[in-house]
Amino acid sequence: MRAFLSIGMLSVILFGAPAQAGVPGGTTQPAVLAVDEKEVQLLVTQSVGKVVLLNVWATWCVPCIEEFPQLLKLRSAYASRGLDVKFISIDHPQKSERAVQTFLKRMKVDFPTYIKSTKNDESFMNALHPEWSGAVPATFVYDRSGKLVHTRIDAQTYEDFVALIEPLLLP
Repeated sequence: MRAFLSIGMLSVILFGAPAQAGVPGGTTQPAVLAVDEKEVQLLVTQSVGKVVLLNVWATWCVPCIEEFPQLLKLRSAYASRGLDVKFISIDHPQKSERAVQTFLKRMKVDFPTYIKSTKNDESFMNALHPEWSGAVPATFVYDRSGKLVHTRIDAQTYEDFVALIEPLLLP
């Protein structure tokens, strides 16, 4: 099963995925895709040529929930200038997938997001940044070449995010 998830994730990364996955009864839920410490780096490399803002969050994290609308607003305002916002939930996949999907649906997220699927938290944290403690919300900003240029721990305002990405974006 593990190999299937990795191959499936690689297929999504390389070939794209529909914005939403269907659910029985005709309703749709945002796609929540499992990602491990190896696949998390593919999230950045698949977007080389764009500025990537990768936000790590959880449904139980109040500051994460408070900054989420700001990130969606940022995604909408700056996508045309080369910004790619990606979300990774660190909620436990088996116990919280429904909570994550419910939250994403409430926030009107209509694009794939990710949920940490590794059992080795330290390995996952090191894949994002060796000095990251695992505290959330955590935001990692990569320039258009895929180089990590900013790391922010704790909730940020819309203006904070703009200050981080504006110098990196296309005019």
